[in-house]
Amino acid sequence: MRTSYLLPFLMAFGCGPKSTAPTDTSWRATQPAPLPPRAFNLPEAQSGQLSNGIAVFVVENHEMPLVNVRVAFDQGGWAEDPAHTGLASVTLDMLNEGAGDYDAAGISKAQKALAANISCGAGDDTSSVSLDVLAKNLAPALDLLATVLLQPTFEQDDWDLMMMDRIASLASARNNPRSIAARVAGKLQYGDAYKGLIRTEEAYESVSTDMMRTWWSTHLSPGNARIYVGGDTNLETVLPLLEARFSTWTGETSTQSKPSDVAANVSETTIFLVDKPGAPQSVLKVFRRLDITPSSPDWFDAYMANMMFGGMFSARINLNLREDKGWTYGARSSIRSDYTQGLWSTSTSVKTDTTADAISEILREVAEAKTTRNFSESELTNAAGYLLGSRPVRYENAGTLLSELQSNWVYDRPENWITSYADNIRAVTLEGAQAAWNEHINTAEMSILVVGDKATIIEGLEALDLPITHLDFNGAAK
Repeated sequence: MRTSYLLPFLMAFGCGPKSTAPTDTSWRATQPAPLPPRAFNLPEAQSGQLSNGIAVFVVENHEMPLVNVRVAFDQGGWAEDPAHTGLASVTLDMLNEGAGDYDAAGISKAQKALAANISCGAGDDTSSVSLDVLAKNLAPALDLLATVLLQPTFEQDDWDLMMMDRIASLASARNNPRSIAARVAGKLQYGDAYKGLIRTEEAYESVSTDMMRTWWSTHLSPGNARIYVGGDTNLETVLPLLEARFSTWTGETSTQSKPSDVAANVSETTIFLVDKPGAPQSVLKVFRRLDITPSSPDWFDAYMANMMFGGMFSARINLNLREDKGWTYGARSSIRSDYTQGLWSTSTSVKTDTTADAISEILREVAEAKTTRNFSESELTNAAGYLLGSRPVRYENAGTLLSELQSNWVYDRPENWITSYADNIRAVTLEGAQAAWNEHINTAEMSILVVGDKATIIEGLEALDLPITHLDFNGAAK
């Protein structure tokens, strides 16, 4: 038997050859310096225009033979009648149920034949009709996309089935603490308008196919649209294809006013409690309105302060509630804006018996970041490193840049928002971030939404000595 076969056994008993590994391990005590940042060139978007005025943007990515085409609109739920909440969403969903000579099954079959997927949807701010397809099938797939967008049939039978499904989903949402929290938080944050509108059975039942057709013709018009293309194509190839299918599309730009400023819903920190009997966890959302927008001089200062507080895994609130206390799987905070001004929020789900303690910890962390435990230079460096280090990966998908271009258009951001993003992050100083946090995040004007088992948590909540407002599943006071 060869000695090499016995070597592992001999070494296990200390009989093998002596190790030649260095005995000096003092180098382990010094953390290696980070590697120098790699050069990153932001993808470029080519731009053109159809003869009817629709702007077209193309981002090339030839790594895979796939193309995405997105016909985007700056129209969404904000543009619907509050009495018919959900109209925009169901109108877009109905586009795929029948168009031209196709019924829903016919559209599905045509997509499969082309290895394509057409998706339609409306959110609160925007709507879109999108196509994903193999590059070689782009032309016939665009024919199908144009049919779905421009020739919907809005059949009553299709709407009857969809309405039943939507109403069934409402019942499910009212039984899910996270869904309840999302619905009620919107109402608290925006009031009875815009993202505060709650979908109900009555609202769905009031919607007719005639209303859908009117909303489609009024809001899904070329004057409200832009076309974004990404993938294995270029502007010279795709522009004539789009011109052939969309240049005769006509319609005016909507003149309906978009949402604007929203007043804060509280003047003193208040708990809003929705009872969900038997819930093993409590869903928490702590938030307040901010008097800033992305155009404000201190927007990025506030953004970086939030990153240090709760914008990433290693931020303060997650390290506290998850890593130290073990009360949650994760806690995050965010600062964002839409058609209205900024909104800061912290969200988490915690074990029921820690509900009041978790709220106390969140408020303590917010206050201490302003007083006894200001943000540190190392926290700022880590936050900037996380944002800038992960940024190049996101742009491997051409859709990232297209989505950012769309957001610039929808929210009227500065033209250099994307190209100056990295420099704006690097320019934030610790003093600037701290000043923005001190000015905008005020623990005396917080809304604290709790969805959980009232019988178990009410005593702890009352001990916090804060006003408590009881709400039902739709956010109405009880």
